[in-house]
Amino acid sequence: MGWGEMADGAASNRAMAYVRVSTTRQAEEGNSLATQQARIRRYAEMRGLRLLSRDIVIDDGVSGGIPFQDRAGGRLVMQKAETGEYGHLIAMKLDRLSREQVDAVQTIDLLEDMGVAIHFVDWFGSSINTRSPQGRFLLQMVASLAEMERGLISERTREGMDYLRENMMRFTRSLYGWNVRDNGRLVPNWNEQDRIDYMVWQMETNDISATAVARSLNVRGIRGKEGGTWQSSSVINTAYNDFHQSRNQFNRPTRWMTQPWHRDEIIPENEEVE
Repeated sequence: MGWGEMADGAASNRAMAYVRVSTTRQAEEGNSLATQQARIRRYAEMRGLRLLSRDIVIDDGVSGGIPFQDRAGGRLVMQKAETGEYGHLIAMKLDRLSREQVDAVQTIDLLEDMGVAIHFVDWFGSSINTRSPQGRFLLQMVASLAEMERGLISERTREGMDYLRENMMRFTRSLYGWNVRDNGRLVPNWNEQDRIDYMVWQMETNDISATAVARSLNVRGIRGKEGGTWQSSSVINTAYNDFHQSRNQFNRPTRWMTQPWHRDEIIPENEEVE
């Protein structure tokens, strides 16, 4: 028997509840665990839902910024939902479930997929549940907010990465061909730059495949930045990383240009050599 079928049958009126406080201030402002439980019990009674004391899950002193399933109470709620014995989850407000829009919509979607309707006792002064027209609108609104939040986070991350790249600051965990100074600034690792030029030379001048170049590097005992072996994809990604153009602004070591594969200057692909 599936979750949805259980929710429509034996579990149709069985409910669990989730209550959470993170600070003493919340308790002082009337959002205490006891207050939430009392209002949730009254709501369940008015809706004809069967809510037992053992089915009230509590997270005390837990921030709403922590992902729902990373909380002890949140994990317990999901475990209960997976049994198929519950048709409803009651929480005081949306922010009791999660303060993060992305986490909230993911949690609601998971519970809905398991046949569990979500009820909020206080939604801007009235109650709401995800099986009502208003509740479905709530889901759409929360999903839209979550999508917008993901977009804003992605945009801010991209802007931050661009700023670090432009200012020669560390913008990734490790980057072959570059070292990170104590102040976070990136400087060329000329031994690794030598190998990067060798990769490009083999592929472009000698028409050697990336797979063969990777095999050659591995046979010679040359490892990646974090000690891994080379694959064709890692050779291509390393050899043609646009960031290597930044080495043009650094003084080259005296031994540079002593090998046929050394490039005097890295020219961006969209620029032509005069």
